[in-house]
This record gives sequence, structure tokens and C-alpha cells, in this order.
Amino acid sequence: MANDNGLRRSYADSCAELQRLGWLEPGAIPPIPNRLPQADDDDPSGVSFFRTQVEGDLSNLTLPRTFFGRSLIRDASFQNTDLSESNLCWCDFVQVDFSRACLRSSDLRGSTFKSVRFVNCDLRNADLRRATFSKCDFAGADLAGAKLGRGLAWAFRLDAHQRASIDWQTFEGDCPAGG
Repeated sequence: MANDNGLRRSYADSCAELQRLGWLEPGAIPPIPNRLPQADDDDPSGVSFFRTQVEGDLSNLTLPRTFFGRSLIRDASFQNTDLSESNLCWCDFVQVDFSRACLRSSDLRGSTFKSVRFVNCDLRNADLRRATFSKCDFAGADLAGAKLGRGLAWAFRLDAHQRASIDWQTFEGDCPAGG
């Protein structure tokens, strides 16, 4: 459920909304991890979507350092949601809307994105290597410092400023954990 004014809910209110929707167990609000979560973390904390199907409206939430792993995210909206420093590796994103979302410093490696909207999305310093993109819209997205393999340069319809701001990588780098 999106707020009419477009403001993001607080982390506590966002977790309460996830509890209401059945994505989080009722009870205490999970703490925000101290760093970007990894698939091989010994003591996982925070919000996590693992081996599940996510759909629906998750707009205007504040969920930094969220873990998405081996999940199908389909017909979902994360418009204006803060997912900064999140792990979104090894997932399939199909018809997802990240318009005006914050994915700053997130790890998206190894995931597949099909018909995904990144319109005006903050992707600064995000790692997009080893991901595949099909029919995605990056209009107005901030890609400053985002890591992307040179082999994918042809796959994106980006303006000159976006292309110049990307941290183009010669090598795709290591596969993310959890693969």
C-alpha cells in the first residue's frame, strides 16, 4: 500500500507493513544488519526473502540491507522504496517496477531482469556484473559508479551521461555467494 504523499515509511513502519502482508513473521522488528547481507552470513539478520515468490505492492518502504536470494520477484512494485546496500543476487525479476527506488551500493550480480523499470532509480555504486537484462527501462537512472561488464554495453539504452558515469569493468569478477 503506497502512501498518497509518496514519502517513504520508516524502517519500523515498513517492517510492520511486511508483517501485515505476511512477508515477515509477527513480533519484534528485525534489526538492520551492520553491512550488506551475504548468502553465507553465519548470523543473518534483517529482512530476508529466500527461495520464495514475491509479488504485489511494496512501494514507499524503507528496507536497507535487505537480502533477496534465489527468489522469483514477479509483478511487484518497489516504487520509491529504499533498498540501499541490499543483496539481490541469484534472483529472477520479471515485470518489476523500481522507479524512483534506491538501490545505491546494492549487489545485483547473477540475477535476471526481464521487463524491469529502473526509471529514475538510484543505482549509484551498485554491482550489476554477471546480471542479464532484457527489455528494461533505465530512463533517468543514476548509474554513477555502478559496476557493469563491458560486454553488456550494447544491451542498454542509456544516454551519454549515464554511459560516462558507469564504472565499466573489463572482467565480470567473481560469482556472488549463494550461486
